[in-house]
Amino acid sequence: MAVSALECTASSCRTAPFVSSARRSWRGGRLDDGIGIAEQALHDGCATDSPCRAEAAFVLSLLLAQVRRTDHAQAVLETVDALVRRRGDDQLTATATLTRSEVVLATGDFGKAAKLATAGLGEAKRSGLKAWTPLGHFVLAQSALRQGHLSTAVRYAQKLKEDTVFQREMLHAGQAAWAVIQIAEAKKGRRHAVPLGAELLATDAAVRQLSIAEPAALPWLVRLMLNCGRKQLAGHGVQVCQQLASENPHFSSLQATAAHAAGLHDEDLGKLRLAAESHVDPWARASANEDIAVMLARGADDRTAPARDLQQALDAYLQTGAWRDASRIESQLHSATDADKVGRHQRRREIPELTDAEYAVAYLVAQGFTNGQTAGQLFLSPHTIAFHLRKIFRKLGVESRVQLASAWNDLAVRQTGIREHTTSAVATGRPRLCS
Repeated sequence: MAVSALECTASSCRTAPFVSSARRSWRGGRLDDGIGIAEQALHDGCATDSPCRAEAAFVLSLLLAQVRRTDHAQAVLETVDALVRRRGDDQLTATATLTRSEVVLATGDFGKAAKLATAGLGEAKRSGLKAWTPLGHFVLAQSALRQGHLSTAVRYAQKLKEDTVFQREMLHAGQAAWAVIQIAEAKKGRRHAVPLGAELLATDAAVRQLSIAEPAALPWLVRLMLNCGRKQLAGHGVQVCQQLASENPHFSSLQATAAHAAGLHDEDLGKLRLAAESHVDPWARASANEDIAVMLARGADDRTAPARDLQQALDAYLQTGAWRDASRIESQLHSATDADKVGRHQRRREIPELTDAEYAVAYLVAQGFTNGQTAGQLFLSPHTIAFHLRKIFRKLGVESRVQLASAWNDLAVRQTGIREHTTSAVATGRPRLCS
């Protein structure tokens, strides 16, 4: 068996014990200790030209990314860039790229993260690296889901399941499971996601790790359970997260997660406001603003009351490239305000031949939406959708929906690094009432 690029060849490795101890502290919820020991691994471990020094940097950067200290995480990666280039080891290069993709994902830049993950997985395949590939699979599953490429998300969710089978444990079980649950909900509906979400929430260790690594995850799961009448289980998840947050008061991302989940469970607008102001993760912040708008809409006589929070959610979703979520918010804004005053998000510059309306129609149809479904999303009539579609076909030189999807795939590869696979599934991206 070939020696791993990250396997220290020193007779007495000083880095490995630090790395193992940092991971144990992290799993135990001692976040300050985990980061401190990982920093020791980087600075007090093996020689500066050893590959295990790069591993220490990768591990530290991943811990920092989980708690959304992404500037620090990127700075740590930069300290070993020269080492990675100098060694010229394909596996080390692949690991560095995959680690960077996870850090970029944590910043909310889904397009750039997907491009890095695609490159890293290609490097990993060429070099025979397996252990770190779950990072790339997770990044692509999440990025594809956020950008509306559902069948691609499904494909990478399946790869995450395979990673679990073959015990490639770069991700904790809760993190991978959350990706799989979201995609199951998007593909098959709420009833398929609820049992999986309930099983995850019933495992305290998974809830703790998920609360650390994914600020939007626990609120999403709590919302799912509340919508389906499982308030007690949702409350259990909130309690576990609040206890963890109390043990780690210096981590703002964890405090925001606890406030967000509790705000949903307790129907407390103040806690949701606190979460929206505190979230470092841009997608989680947008989700909190959307939850505020939903709560306001339930108790407001004036349908424009949630508009400000919806607009803030839209702006944040657009910032991250979460086009699927942005489209949903735009539809809600059209319901809450004068439709003529709501501007569609501007992405038609990617295909300058199309108007804003044509771009919105083409985007949805290329993802497998029927004319009726597209009409519902855009608050237009099916007749108007058909009219726009005829013009889109003529402008782009295509003759069918299949050819449009293919042309859109080529655009997606250039813009996001993700190649979509044609799907007829339609998903809203928000928990719906169970049926």
